[in-house]
Amino acid sequence: MVATHYRNFDALRLFAAGTVVFSHSFLIATGSEATEPLAGTGRVTGIYGVFIFFILSGFLVTESAKRTATLPDFMLKRFLRIAPALVVSTLVVAYLVCPPFAADGPLAFVIDGSVLNLVMQIVSLHSAGFYFANVTFYPKLNEADWLPSVANGVLWTIRIEVIGYVLIGLMAAASLFKARLQPVMIAIVISLIVATMAYAYSVKTKWISELLLVLPSLCCGILMNWLVQRHRPSGWIALASLTGLVPAAYFGVLPQAFCFLVAYPLIWFGGAAFNPMPRFYEGTDISYGVYLYGWPITQLIRHFVGPDLNGYEMTALALPATMAAAWLSWRFIEKPALRFKPARRQDAPPQSLRA
Repeated sequence: MVATHYRNFDALRLFAAGTVVFSHSFLIATGSEATEPLAGTGRVTGIYGVFIFFILSGFLVTESAKRTATLPDFMLKRFLRIAPALVVSTLVVAYLVCPPFAADGPLAFVIDGSVLNLVMQIVSLHSAGFYFANVTFYPKLNEADWLPSVANGVLWTIRIEVIGYVLIGLMAAASLFKARLQPVMIAIVISLIVATMAYAYSVKTKWISELLLVLPSLCCGILMNWLVQRHRPSGWIALASLTGLVPAAYFGVLPQAFCFLVAYPLIWFGGAAFNPMPRFYEGTDISYGVYLYGWPITQLIRHFVGPDLNGYEMTALALPATMAAAWLSWRFIEKPALRFKPARRQDAPPQSLRA
């Protein structure tokens, strides 16, 4: 097994979260993603950031599953990582951010039972549509304009992440990560990729189409976890893989090819000797908070500043404020919750991955 210290994963996740804030800044500032720099490639920058998230998640969560004694312990670890911050951010947005913008006034909004019902649907992953018809952060352009009423537009990936956790947990419970059964695991993961590529554009159910959008990225992360057990990632191979992004964009297949071209470079960079952001190697991971709070903070900025910003100007205002909120989430919600994680398996080797 190749031993590697993956000191740069937190920085990579923060970068991915930042791309989501970047793309949403264009959407919220202008009402359209048409001016977003990568919109012409078939997907906006933030979607490529989501792909990066799921590649890293596939890699890291697979490693976490291999280091956890039982399936319940594994699911508890995953619950502690995502649930506390999701619950708190949902309550903050619903009961602190939204009430001043409610048509019937803050008090009527807070005591409205439908608000609590939606909050419960969000935190139980029954719904990802954090939208209030009677809340408008800024004037609508027309009756069909939904954007000013969306409290948080990023939550669709959370339940897909949980599906990924279940998939990886079941593979671990079936011992598919053990050496003798790894060929079965590889066959299953490749089959999932092939099936996803075949059906991605024919499925009409929204949450399934969203799942198929990101499942190849998750699977690439799982395969990379297998690969690094017997191969130390090479910078030259990583560079060669990245160059493939150019012809992929030219031939109009960048969204489909992205995860296959970027998975190897990401894992190489994660274990590279240099560390561009030392603070994050010391155990500060604000990426999840950036992801959770980016949309509502950008909505608030759009309300207070008005419609005269472009996407770059909105990013310059939204990203620092979002990072501050994310640090508070990490410091007071996420990091304390992680203290309750079960111990790693006794036979698991020491490592430096945090997941």
